[in-house]
Amino acid sequence: MKAARALWLLAYCLLLPALAHGAAADQEVTIKADSISLDVPTDSYQARGAVRLTRSGASLLADSVSYHRLTGDTLAEGHILMEKAGDTLRGDRLSLNLDSQQGELLNGEIFIKKTNFRLFGKRVEKTGDEDYHVERGSFTTCDGEHPSWHFEARDLQVTLDEFATGRDAVFYVGSLPVLYTPYILFPVKKERQSGLMLPSLGRSTKKGFYYDQPYYWAPTPSQDVTVDLDLESSRGVGVGADYRYLRRGGSEGSLQGFGIYDTQAERFRGELNQKHLELLSPDTTLSSEIHLIADRAYYRDYAENSGEYNRQLLQSTASFDHRWERYAVSGEIRYIEDLVSPNNNATLQRLPALNFIAAGSRIAPLPLFFSMDSSLVHFERVEGVTGERLDLHPRLSLYQKPAGIFDFSLHGGYQQRLYSAYGADAPGGNLAGQADAGSTLALPLERVYDGWLRHLMVPAVEYGYVQARRQDDLPFFDFGDRVLGQSALTWSLANTLTGKFPQEGGAPEYRDLLYLKLSQGYQFSGERRDLLTLVDPGHRLTDLMLESKMAPVKWAAIALDGRYNTVDNNVSTADLAMELKGSGATPNLAVLGYRYSRDALDYLEGRFAFPITSQFQATVLGRYSFDKGGFLESRYSLEYKRQCWSIIATYSDRIDNKSFTVNFTLAGIGALVPVRAF
Repeated sequence: MKAARALWLLAYCLLLPALAHGAAADQEVTIKADSISLDVPTDSYQARGAVRLTRSGASLLADSVSYHRLTGDTLAEGHILMEKAGDTLRGDRLSLNLDSQQGELLNGEIFIKKTNFRLFGKRVEKTGDEDYHVERGSFTTCDGEHPSWHFEARDLQVTLDEFATGRDAVFYVGSLPVLYTPYILFPVKKERQSGLMLPSLGRSTKKGFYYDQPYYWAPTPSQDVTVDLDLESSRGVGVGADYRYLRRGGSEGSLQGFGIYDTQAERFRGELNQKHLELLSPDTTLSSEIHLIADRAYYRDYAENSGEYNRQLLQSTASFDHRWERYAVSGEIRYIEDLVSPNNNATLQRLPALNFIAAGSRIAPLPLFFSMDSSLVHFERVEGVTGERLDLHPRLSLYQKPAGIFDFSLHGGYQQRLYSAYGADAPGGNLAGQADAGSTLALPLERVYDGWLRHLMVPAVEYGYVQARRQDDLPFFDFGDRVLGQSALTWSLANTLTGKFPQEGGAPEYRDLLYLKLSQGYQFSGERRDLLTLVDPGHRLTDLMLESKMAPVKWAAIALDGRYNTVDNNVSTADLAMELKGSGATPNLAVLGYRYSRDALDYLEGRFAFPITSQFQATVLGRYSFDKGGFLESRYSLEYKRQCWSIIATYSDRIDNKSFTVNFTLAGIGALVPVRAF
């Protein structure tokens, strides 16, 4: 039968290897070819010349195909191409039993589009719905007949959508063999897989020569575990584990730990980190975050990243909260480890703290709203005064809009604190009460320019009053025990520019281009406190405060928060943050942060990425302390990236450590044996 007379056939079962993924047998199969014949006695079909079979979204092209319906045997020959969802299988000859899903492919190639994964073999055995065996095969994620890299291995076992393993694997760069490993595990598609991962090798001044072998295990779709065996010539043998899980309703958690008997320090060292979030209901949450270490110098010796190796505090918490429409109750146990002090005996702990909040309930028929903040805290420590503090702070508020254009608010409250203190040095006072009040008057002004730029300006005046009370005879646990009395008037001027940008085929985009707020206060009486810098009590004028954020274009943003002493004519504090955004693999081209506090802090840090060419990119990271007069940390990286691999050379210089690292990364596989030199 010629191509002009296409024959449509129904078959009980025709499952395309590597693409059908275990579909049911009784499904419609469409065959189109130059000629098709049916042998009735054997119940078999012969199709020749530009054969095309389609079934369940999968298609098979070949020069000829024969199918025996009774036995399920199928034979395809010549220029075989099978495709489904972009994944393909090519070869010269395919024989397959559709009932047992077993067969073989000669001169075969399997291509997985998601990860650009390619598997080659002269004889590929199909041992199941998604399982393949290659006695001597190779794989890569590179394109072209001569890939930049590939693995060749004996006894390759492949499971689509899961993983593949190989024995006696050799890694090639071009045609040059550079690495041998007796066993390898690599991902075949996007799904997780269990097995040995590629190890890490290197040398460190603290570890000596080291070998780290991770093993990944995914027992269920909602759980996974990574276990590490860490061999260090200078410090011994360590074991690490990282367990993560998800639960129904959005609950989740993790448990991570590492332990080693440090032969250099002659003691056990390690850490344990736990996180959990339990959503009991939409209104009730339990959470915990526990961090424990075996000794106070652990992070200095074993942590690598900034913020970890120079950590000063270690905090563990367990908390709950429940919310109603206008009320909330919460509780927390918090334990703090002070890593800077010689010991933790004087560190204040909150074991526990309970809070109750009532927010904005109207007292009908009056235009008044009632709110209250309240807390009960038990303070505990080994050395020093301990005890409890009960804090009750009810408040009445009034909100009005005079003449329909002003925003006016008025509030008044009373804060009552009750103490119970213990210890030889505990003060005798146990009760403190302070009245407070305040009022705000604002005038929002708005104008739209040319239909796309909106300017909102809000001048405001605010008055605040806190009753001055003597508190020297009260316990001092934190600054909440020394509420300063004051009477102060503050003016402010806030400006917001918002742009409207049309989007092709959709709703317009609104983006804030500029936020700028100036404010300053005048203190009639009382005191003021600032934890960032020194305060001159002889000046009634407070610092002029500036808050600003500018984002004139999507790829750039600048934020500035500063205070200026107009009496002494000097800067009190300044915080600057700048970000230049890139695209693709370089989301941030530049991130710069600067912090200054008079007579206390002068600090600059930044990260800059320089795309030199499409294949080369340099990255510089630095943290510089002007008050200490030197770099705290600097890091320089150069990356060379190709279609399926990249190499990164990094030099890092810290006060107590210098390192040079070279990482070689394979697309779809991950880092391959980082080489570290010190």
